[in-house]
Amino acid sequence: MTTFSGTTVQHYRVGERLGAGGMGEVYRAEDVRLGRDVALKFLPADLKADPESRARLLNEARAASMLRSPNIAVTYDIGESKGADFIVMEYVEGELLSNRVSKGALPVREVVEIGLQVTDALDEAHSRGIVHRDVKSANLMRTERGLVKVLDFGLAKFVAPSGSEAARITRPQVTMAGMVVGTVSYMAPEQALGHPVDHRTDLFSLGIVLFELATARVPFVGSSPTEIIDRILHEIPPPASRYAATIPQSFDAVIARALEKSPTFRYQSARDMQADLRDVARELDATPRVTTSRVAAGHGGSPIERSVAVMTFANITREPADDWIGTGIAETVSSDLKNIHGLTIIGRARVYDALRNLSSGAHLDDSLAIDIGRRLGATWVVVGGYQRLGELVRITANFVDIETGEVRRTVKVDGRIGDIFALQDKIVYDLSQGLNLALRGTEIAGIERRETKSVEAYESFARGMMNLRLASRDSIERAIAAFEEAIKQDAEYAMAWSALGGAYSLKGSFLSIADLIRKGVDMERRAIELDPDLPDAHVWLGAGLLNLGQIDDAIEAINHGIRLDPENGQAYQGLGRAYWVGKGDFAAAIPAFRKAIELNPEAGYSYLQLALLLAWEGHFEEAEKVSRRAVELQDQYISGNAGLQVVGANARLGYVFYLQGRYADAVREYERGLAFVSSSDHALKDRTSIEITMKLGAAYHRWGRPEEAARFFDRAMKAFDQRVAKGADDPYTRYYIACLLALRGDTDRALDMLERVHRTLPALTAARVRRDPDLESLKGHPRFDALQRTEP
Repeated sequence: MTTFSGTTVQHYRVGERLGAGGMGEVYRAEDVRLGRDVALKFLPADLKADPESRARLLNEARAASMLRSPNIAVTYDIGESKGADFIVMEYVEGELLSNRVSKGALPVREVVEIGLQVTDALDEAHSRGIVHRDVKSANLMRTERGLVKVLDFGLAKFVAPSGSEAARITRPQVTMAGMVVGTVSYMAPEQALGHPVDHRTDLFSLGIVLFELATARVPFVGSSPTEIIDRILHEIPPPASRYAATIPQSFDAVIARALEKSPTFRYQSARDMQADLRDVARELDATPRVTTSRVAAGHGGSPIERSVAVMTFANITREPADDWIGTGIAETVSSDLKNIHGLTIIGRARVYDALRNLSSGAHLDDSLAIDIGRRLGATWVVVGGYQRLGELVRITANFVDIETGEVRRTVKVDGRIGDIFALQDKIVYDLSQGLNLALRGTEIAGIERRETKSVEAYESFARGMMNLRLASRDSIERAIAAFEEAIKQDAEYAMAWSALGGAYSLKGSFLSIADLIRKGVDMERRAIELDPDLPDAHVWLGAGLLNLGQIDDAIEAINHGIRLDPENGQAYQGLGRAYWVGKGDFAAAIPAFRKAIELNPEAGYSYLQLALLLAWEGHFEEAEKVSRRAVELQDQYISGNAGLQVVGANARLGYVFYLQGRYADAVREYERGLAFVSSSDHALKDRTSIEITMKLGAAYHRWGRPEEAARFFDRAMKAFDQRVAKGADDPYTRYYIACLLALRGDTDRALDMLERVHRTLPALTAARVRRDPDLESLKGHPRFDALQRTEP
């Protein structure tokens, strides 16, 4: 056998041999020109006897070099030297998963994480028409940092993009005469038979890999390749949970669908499989995971992640005037617990949404609190209640273990309402002692730090937060009044200044009144003067600056908030909006919204906007799935955005259908969306109604039903004119009216509208007009061409 170790091939100094297989030998090498390590794969010599197969393989390597994913080992180059053909690939240092699983099964959560990363790699490949054809544990490398890399894409098959008809009729994947590509134990039925394969073949192989990693065995075994193939074709393997009690049924379901014999019943895309794996991950994450010191929690032994969700404290006497106490205690205890090293506190906005959706007015006992905490992925929940009698108050708090249901600590404190701050501090101290958490000096200082010394200001702030999260028109007004009372009682109450600024910015944004937004920005700056380390103040400041058109300053402010609180999902929502609204940069906005969803899987607003961006980018399958999730959260009144209700989710789904020419489906969703928003009291009701009404007209217009189209177009125009007459005029609604006018053939008025929008939102307008099919009639017009520039 020829060895290349110790030789120099072109500008590559070849080192140790890393491995070999039927498709060639792999060596570690140094690229002496660029000074980096690479992997060289030398193709079998007998390819020379089949020039057609050789040319096809090299073309496929060129196609694989297009792939851009952190989970794919990059193909750098192809070459020939002294009669040897080779492919130059990224050198990945780590452990092959085949070696890892030879030592025993992996924890199921690790397996799911690997699956999430591999499906991301396959989604990238399949979207570019590349099928791997040899997905197996020996082609998956995990680095020390936990990053999984899919290897050997250099020998993948280039076909039509996944989902297309051409992809489904690709001929048998034979690379050399009489040789079917792949490793027998990981082959899909169609691959083993030499039948046409497509992207779904890779998903079958991945199902085998995940089964193998979770059980330390492959699902199809035999004494010969023929016997293995027979079982792949005819045998249904047992569920993975038979071999490990910790494997949930949801994981079994993913494997079962991936291993369907017929590609028709298998996962139809890597993205679909990834979505189900994410659901499994959320289920597993509801159970405590080993990550930090359990010794500090008084258990000894292995470490465990500690995340806490603080529920709103129940008003036992049910006196409405005292409801603010329960909100105030929860807000303060959550804030104080953040000072304790090693604890992760689940944001109050997420807790508020879950409480509103799951409690349904029922008494929040420990059992219901555990269910809510499990949904939030918490390790522990704090649940309690209070009773007020005149100036006296009794507060009870239970620290409950989600996994066992055990009450780890019960704290009861009595005192006067004027001593509420000291009472709350005592709750935090006693709860921490129940977990044997040794508080550091800085942590104690943080807990005792007072946002305000005024109980009256504190009460007004708590009332304001209760109203702000209702997000109706009247509730925002009540929130503003409460926050103004709070700063009247204490002019140095930073959190109250920040909340007041946020409320004004919301109101100004909803009503399109710039003066209110400017007022909100000034208040956020005042809050930051008082407390430079207040994350929400920076995030709200960024939102206000964005609405005023100060894009770069907005992004800087939001990023500062993220640096102060990296787990702030709302901050990433704001960042995503700044990129797509402020800069028209969809590529930068999409990962920001994905991060927001990662931090808060119930971030309804993020799903809403991500769906729109994906649709504009042409990723309709994923856009539809994301839209449907937004609809679910909208119907449950969950937003992940400080409790603000989501509206317009059906319109997003309708637009996904509209862009695909599915006009009947689009009309159905638009009508549902219009009915939903009409029955709500959301502050965006008027704007959203105009948008959906216009889109209904557009769908009917393209559907060939001009009478219905005219009816909805007229209704949208009338509502728009009435809104403007009241002094409420925003560029987003004006853009939809411009689209309406373009569809009606009113070119000059449409261009007038668009030019006005462009002066306010130049980058977003330029990005949208290049994509929007409703503006097709304007293409070629000099004024329209000018709109595609990002300068106002």
